[in-house]
Amino acid sequence: MITIFDVAKEANVSKSTVSRVVNNDPSVKDDTRVKVQAAIKKLNYAPSFFAKGIRTGKTKTIALLVPEYTNMFYGEMFNGVEDMAFKKGYVVVVCNTGNATSEKEYINKLLERNVDGIIYNTYNASKSTINFLEKLSQETPVVVMDELLGRNSNLNCVYTDGYNSSREAVHYLTKKGIKEIGYVKNNKSIQATKYRYQGFLQGLKECRLKYKKEYIYECTEEAKSNYMKAGKKAGEYFLSLQRKPSAIMTDIDLLAIGCSTQLIANGIKIPEEISIVGFDNIELGEISHPALTTIAQPTREMGCKAAEIIIDQLEGSERQVEKMVFTGELIVRDTTI
Repeated sequence: MITIFDVAKEANVSKSTVSRVVNNDPSVKDDTRVKVQAAIKKLNYAPSFFAKGIRTGKTKTIALLVPEYTNMFYGEMFNGVEDMAFKKGYVVVVCNTGNATSEKEYINKLLERNVDGIIYNTYNASKSTINFLEKLSQETPVVVMDELLGRNSNLNCVYTDGYNSSREAVHYLTKKGIKEIGYVKNNKSIQATKYRYQGFLQGLKECRLKYKKEYIYECTEEAKSNYMKAGKKAGEYFLSLQRKPSAIMTDIDLLAIGCSTQLIANGIKIPEEISIVGFDNIELGEISHPALTTIAQPTREMGCKAAEIIIDQLEGSERQVEKMVFTGELIVRDTTI
């Protein structure tokens, strides 16, 4: 393995001079810099980021925290984060906080390892967690990725406007002649999608549609571990109703796909009898049968923007809170008329 000492010997300079060249120290003379760079190229020397991190306190590492891996949404987000991070010379570590006793404890362990920035996803952010993140952001760049945190904190945030996206989806269904719309809510402990449901309620009001309590299904706690199964249970619930809604909207795509699967298995024609609308636009929705109508989030673009905010704040002189709100796009496929 080639070391910094080998480069110093090849260039006939000191180890500290090689270190200054690697770290782009402007005090190094041009001829010395050229000589060291030639030695680095000849020996194919790769500087140790671990050693550099000890000296500078920076590791060029971004942590992406997600609450669980089963939601394909986070995989696409990771792709976006990595797109930007790799371009800028950073690496990304993905951390599943679902099994952690405390998200704060998990973050502290990352900070002990000199992680430079944190992109934070959660299902349930308490006020104490928000306070913790706001305090942390004074020292370490933090970007939060959901509407709940974005609206209720003084933190960098990147999210899709679920409230207006769901509201507009109700208008779309109403224009198709649908007057009775059901909804599948995530479990109440998962607050990240709460504004989607509120947007649905607002849409009902604006379209003068009657709110029916029996048309609202809330998933149980197990939804967090298996969304498809939770969606199927929602489908069973709607099958049990004597009068069924003519459309069902859901908090996320996996719930919609599970619900649709269960309805079809029991003889319900989709979309002829019941239309289905999801939220997220994961790839599985496009290839499912029938293909899912959904509200698309620009997930990869969101991840890219979050990484850009982190890196800009790490490498810039000023840290101003940045909020980026994307607009959801209704993608009409085969589960709606």
